[in-house]
Amino acid sequence: MQIRYFNETDREPLLEFAGSVQANNPKDSQYRSQELSEILQQPGFNPKTSCLILEKDDHIAGYCIVFSEKLIQRAVLATDVRIDLEASGSEAKLIQSGLELAKIRDASVAHLCLGSETPRSAMLEDVGFHNARTYLHMLWDEETPPDTKIPPEYSVSLYTSQDAQKLTDIQNAAFTGSWGFCPNTAEEIEYRSNMSNTRHECIVFLENKIDVVGYCWGCLGPNEGNTRGIISMIGIHPDYRGKGLSQIILTAGINKLNELSTDGISLHVDSNNTPAIKLYQSVGFREIDRLHWYEYTF
Repeated sequence: MQIRYFNETDREPLLEFAGSVQANNPKDSQYRSQELSEILQQPGFNPKTSCLILEKDDHIAGYCIVFSEKLIQRAVLATDVRIDLEASGSEAKLIQSGLELAKIRDASVAHLCLGSETPRSAMLEDVGFHNARTYLHMLWDEETPPDTKIPPEYSVSLYTSQDAQKLTDIQNAAFTGSWGFCPNTAEEIEYRSNMSNTRHECIVFLENKIDVVGYCWGCLGPNEGNTRGIISMIGIHPDYRGKGLSQIILTAGINKLNELSTDGISLHVDSNNTPAIKLYQSVGFREIDRLHWYEYTF
C-alpha cells in the first residue's frame, strides 16, 4: 500500500473507482462518478495538491480529499475506500495523511462526516477525532404536497443564471457564524448552481419589494435507482426571522422538488436545532437515519 498525491493519469480510474463504491445500480454509480468529476473541477480547487490516493497493486483502493476553508481555518475531509478496507489500518493512515495536509494548510480544526454508527467510528476515535455533531436525516414522502400560502407582501421567484450574487448574498447572510459554515463567493455559487445535481427551478427565493428574505436550495440525486429530491440548504435573513417565513419557503421548495423527484425529498438538520426539526415535522418530514460529524483539533 502507498499513499500519494493525485496526478492527471488518475482522473478516469478515480472516477471509475468512485462509481464502484457504495453504488448498487448503474444510475447511482454514474451519479457518484459525475459528482466527483465536478468536485475535482470546482473553482479554487487543485486535486494535485488536495487529493490523496491510496494505491494497492497499482490500483486505486481509496482516496481522501482535503477541502481547505481558510476563512474559518477549517478543513473538511472526504474519504472513500474499498469495502474490505473500511476501518482498516490503511484507511486510518489515509485519514492521518489528510490531517497532515490540513495542518500544512493552517487549519485549526478538521471535520469528517459518517453515516450511521459503523466500525469506522471507532477507527476515527483512535485517530484522534471525536463526535462533535449529530444530524438527523429526514424524509418527506407524502402523497399530497403542503399548501403554500404566501402573504401579499411577499413573492416567490426561481433562480436564473443571473442570480449567482443574489444567492451568495442571502446564503452568507443566513448562515455566516453558523457551525461549520464558510462564506461563499459568487464564483463558487455560480459553479455549484450549474452542477449536474442542481436544477435552477429547484432554487427558490422568497422576496418582498425591498429584500431577498429567504431561500431554499433544492437538488436531485439518485436513491436505489430512483430520483430523490434533496433540500440542500434553507435559510432566512436574520432581519426576517420569527415571522413564520421559514414554512413558506420550505413548502415552496418542496413543491418544486416534488414536480421532479420520484422517491421523496430528504434533508439533514442539526439534532440540536429543535425549532427547525419541529418545522420539518409539521409538514410531514420524519427521521430515517443519522449522520455524525467528527472533529479533530490541531
